[in-house]
Amino acid sequence: MKHRWLGRVAAAALALGLAVTVGEAALAAPPSDDPPQEIQIIGGGNATETYSFHAGMSNGCGGSLVAPQWIVTATHCGNASSARIGSVYRSSGGEVRSVDRRVDKAGTDLTLMHLSQPSTMTPIKMATSNPAPGTPARLIGFGCTSWPNCSNPSYLQEIDLTVLESSRCYPGGGSATDVCISGDRTHSACHGDSGGPALVGSRGNWTLVGETKGPGDNNGECATTTLYTGIAANLTWINQQTGGTTEPPPTGSKFENTNNVNIPDAGAAVTSDVTVTGQAGNAPSTLKVNVDIKHTWRGDVVIDLVAPDGSAYRLKSSSSNDSADNILTTYTVNASTEVANGTWKLKVQDVARYDTGYIDAWSLQF
Repeated sequence: MKHRWLGRVAAAALALGLAVTVGEAALAAPPSDDPPQEIQIIGGGNATETYSFHAGMSNGCGGSLVAPQWIVTATHCGNASSARIGSVYRSSGGEVRSVDRRVDKAGTDLTLMHLSQPSTMTPIKMATSNPAPGTPARLIGFGCTSWPNCSNPSYLQEIDLTVLESSRCYPGGGSATDVCISGDRTHSACHGDSGGPALVGSRGNWTLVGETKGPGDNNGECATTTLYTGIAANLTWINQQTGGTTEPPPTGSKFENTNNVNIPDAGAAVTSDVTVTGQAGNAPSTLKVNVDIKHTWRGDVVIDLVAPDGSAYRLKSSSSNDSADNILTTYTVNASTEVANGTWKLKVQDVARYDTGYIDAWSLQF
């Protein structure tokens, strides 16, 4: 029954820009990176942040990075050859890693994909218990944004819904250990979202509570409640496979600035400051710089990270061919020669006329 959402996986695969194999057919899709202007994940909208852990699988499904070399996804999605991790764009950004093997948990729709090389993206924390009914939950993915006429987005979509009693998804084959998420004909996950995450938490501090299994009713289609394989009930098995523990791995400190800074058109560079304190020694060689800039024709924009001693690290150069809007991504910087504590700056400049924007938010993750 859970194969019902895989029937549209070929369409979802076109949203990933990766080579895909479904059965005997090979599909390749390199569509535009432009964010959709009006269509949305059945009632949702464009992602409002970079989800470092989100994986777009080459089989057309979603997944979640839970360890440097492991992705949680759905068994019914089948094999995948690769994954694009940590990008809001279906066919660019983030990093692509090859999948060299998979491990299925018998009797469930839970699969772990092993990456041939570790990802540099930050894995997501996994839940140790199911969220209570009424808890706000966020779904993200590249699945259909309309139904029954499916349209696939080029930009990652998100929607905020609510955790329901698990029994609400029993008609779809759920159990007491699964997670059931609200939905209706205008607010729902859909085909192509299989294997992707159900999240609880807040910006930059999410916890994985479920993996998309299928519709929560017995109609077998979108626009309904959504059934998620519960992560908490399978956490021991996941940790056995990945070498993890029941406690989430420690993460470094995060320093953020959410004050808006206007970027003048073809004008002088502007900066936004983040003051880092309490860190011992130098910054890491894998310093994460999370950037959220709203700007039309993003090719106009040049971005540098400026260390406390004034050293500049180029994050993004200008490109006259990049007409897409907004910059929502994570850069990795080798800042190991820099003292961690002090004032770091995000330096942004618009170098061409006619388009403007602003720094919405940015952060450093140590």
